[in-house]
Amino acid sequence: MPKYYEFEVSLQEIQPRIWRRFLLRTTSTFAQLHQAIQQSFGWQESHLWEFRLPTYRGRPIAGLPGGEEYDRPTPNAKTVKLSTYFTGSRVVEWCEYVYDFGDDWAHDVKLIAVRSDNEAFKRRLLDGQRAAPPEDCGGTPGYERMVHFVETGEDTYDDDPDGLAEWLEGWRPDAFDLAKTKAEFDR
Repeated sequence: MPKYYEFEVSLQEIQPRIWRRFLLRTTSTFAQLHQAIQQSFGWQESHLWEFRLPTYRGRPIAGLPGGEEYDRPTPNAKTVKLSTYFTGSRVVEWCEYVYDFGDDWAHDVKLIAVRSDNEAFKRRLLDGQRAAPPEDCGGTPGYERMVHFVETGEDTYDDDPDGLAEWLEGWRPDAFDLAKTKAEFDR
């Protein structure tokens, strides 16, 4: 019977909370966890990313190889198995996932449980709430600007409201289509 990690991933510093919950095979790598987060949040996978210990300036657990020039080499996420970090035996197991080193979208990645299932699959989306911020919106302050604009029609930067509306392409902070995302995610 296959075993799965049940993860809950949520963005830090954003209220109301933006989160996703999914199952991922215990034989998966951190690269596969990265792909699951990207697809469940609707990120476009167009920026650097890294999994880190949940401490101030946490040491890299896995990510894109490199980083030697910053004296903090990052283990290759394609070769680092989730089981090297997540055991399922501790009361609380979590790490941080940082996406887009400019906007610095920090996510809490929490292991909720290790489960068995009669059915074999690679991953399965279980639940989630709220839309992820638009890509390249400027981090948490930019997200707050987008929310304010969607709710009021006013741009706090006194920029081009028509251009901003066009750029947002109908994005709404409370819109998360679980069924649609699940259909794509579970394939």
